[in-house]
Amino acid sequence: MRYSANDNEDDLERERKSLYELVAVYGLQHPLVIKQSEILDEIINRYNRIFPSRLKQSGTN
Repeated sequence: MRYSANDNEDDLERERKSLYELVAVYGLQHPLVIKQSEILDEIINRYNRIFPSRLKQSGTN
């Protein structure tokens, strides 16, 4: 199964929304918020490994 940019972007947006909701309820230092942040970081890192050209195109590298 191939993992497409759209799949990853959907995952990214879903997990980002979840992070924002957790922060609104628990604040920044709660263990659930930190765990969700780690999940989001992992998705971002996976995206950058799979689609490195998009990172370069955005000018963030």
